[in-house]
Amino acid sequence: MKKALLLFFLTPLVCLAKQPNILFIAVDDLRPELGVYGARAITPNIDKLAAKSLVFNRAYCNQAVCGASRTSLMSGLYPEKTGLRSFHVEGWEKKLAGTIKLNQHLKDNGYLTLGLGKIYHDTARHVDEEHWNQWFPLGSEEYFAEESLALVASAGKLEKPLRGPATEASPGPEDQHLDFQRATLASKILAQLQSKSTDGPVSEMADKPFFLAVGFTKPHLPFVAPRKYWDLYDREDFNLPDNLGIPPGYPVSAANQDAGELHAYGDIPSSSPKQFPDELNRRLLHGYHAATSFTDANIGRLLDSLEKNGFADNTVVVLWGDHGWKLGDHHSWCKHTNLEVDTRVPLIIHHPGMTSAVGSTDSLVELIDLYPTLSELAGLEIPDHVQGKSLVPILKDPSATIRDSAYSSYPARVDNRNTIGHSIRTDHFRYTEWWAGNKPIQAVATNLTEDPGETTAINDAEQLRKLSAMLKERVVDSRE
Repeated sequence: MKKALLLFFLTPLVCLAKQPNILFIAVDDLRPELGVYGARAITPNIDKLAAKSLVFNRAYCNQAVCGASRTSLMSGLYPEKTGLRSFHVEGWEKKLAGTIKLNQHLKDNGYLTLGLGKIYHDTARHVDEEHWNQWFPLGSEEYFAEESLALVASAGKLEKPLRGPATEASPGPEDQHLDFQRATLASKILAQLQSKSTDGPVSEMADKPFFLAVGFTKPHLPFVAPRKYWDLYDREDFNLPDNLGIPPGYPVSAANQDAGELHAYGDIPSSSPKQFPDELNRRLLHGYHAATSFTDANIGRLLDSLEKNGFADNTVVVLWGDHGWKLGDHHSWCKHTNLEVDTRVPLIIHHPGMTSAVGSTDSLVELIDLYPTLSELAGLEIPDHVQGKSLVPILKDPSATIRDSAYSSYPARVDNRNTIGHSIRTDHFRYTEWWAGNKPIQAVATNLTEDPGETTAINDAEQLRKLSAMLKERVVDSRE
């Protein structure tokens, strides 16, 4: 076992009197489209959290799709190691039966582990239920407007499958919405933990630190949010971003320019996103931002409950998105690539006893690093299988570095061959190779310092050679 430093006892930067609670907040399909990251989304509650936290400017998922990203984070293993790469990752529980997951590790070492919402990919099944003290399944309707429900009812009667419309400004009260209900339930859990009452959602109370994992679904498609969050924005203010191309030499088949996930919705034309009318592009942009502001409000309610119930001074708060998302970037939508916009995620860590962990850091980090980080902050040994690196050195000194690159991978069909796109993000470059078996068949690098929108490619042979050597080392390490 890797020895963790008992930070909350041994370092003057951490003055918590006891083992910290952990509030673990996951948000689906949330790119760093937040006020604190300089984006236009109206997110006052997340911004308030960020003001007393360490904001990671260069955090990356390990595969840009829900299931694989979450399974990697919770298991501490790269998708390249496990082979679990799809959005559902069916069978992962059996395949990882001997692997100690993060929630299991905390439960086995004295934490009261409580989970709800989207932590693993599914919310009611395949959630590693036996390794939580209590899992709270919670579901509700996706749509609320009559015209949306009519479109859903027509599914199977038209040529393409329908999930209803891609957007909805919902009528009626907020408490109809699933994410609102999740924030409400999590707040009730916190109130019960504070009162230590047996009357509440937690079936068995225990005098233990808690690990409360709360997963919010929005802004995942469909972009459904109460109308008041749509009213925060003027649709005419939205336009597609400037980075509409892809780097020369980037396989078109690996760039996901057809935005396949989006086409499942009944009001989306079957044409390429390049042919989407401006009105549709603006509606989608508007919807993503409205859904993001709705989730921000629900996170605010949860954080208010943490404060109200007296836990704020002894609770580490981790807010993370499972992968990035294209908002018209590269003439597309959704995720499913190795591109910077699909792999970069928001990550905010608040530690109430660590005065150094405030501000922002440009250190390169990965979501897989959260498992060892929380283990160390909890004073626990880090299981041997864990492949990530603890972020505690960065929390102690935001100028510190623990990696010279952030690694991600994604499967793609290139030149009629099944490949894995292996990608690294360094200080200046994103470099990707598509491997058929163990043989690279195509490679592209972009200098993101000069071209943050990632539409160009470099041709410097020596730089490409160095990047290729770095990438190969990361791939080998991810398999060990």
